[in-house]
Amino acid sequence: MLLVKTYLDKSRRHGLGVFAGQFIRKGTKIWRFVEGFDHFYTLKQFAKLPKPARDYIRWHGFRWEDEILFSADHDSHMNHSEDPSTFLHNGYAVARRNICKGEEITNDYREFGPGYCAAFLTKKSRPPRKRR
Repeated sequence: MLLVKTYLDKSRRHGLGVFAGQFIRKGTKIWRFVEGFDHFYTLKQFAKLPKPARDYIRWHGFRWEDEILFSADHDSHMNHSEDPSTFLHNGYAVARRNICKGEEITNDYREFGPGYCAAFLTKKSRPPRKRR
């Protein structure tokens, strides 16, 4: 769940992106997993979902170790950057530097682990994706 004000807009990086709806100071916690809002699916639970639900979650969620994470807010549209404005720390995405209102918020997909990075790299042949 995003913990700061954000909005979606056209990204210079890729399709839609997540933009700061407020000034965000360096060190501010921007995102964390919130049970009941965000959801982890085991692979078995995911497989039991109807196909349209699986397709939607494949597009907007991502694999984290042996589970699928679905964030229910704008986080699903956060784009990758080689010089990201966030980093992961103790279960939070944290502002790496000051982020100005109106600036795109990005993360480094490589922080999510090799399994996620491999999935991201194979998706380059797909239509543009709105998230990671």
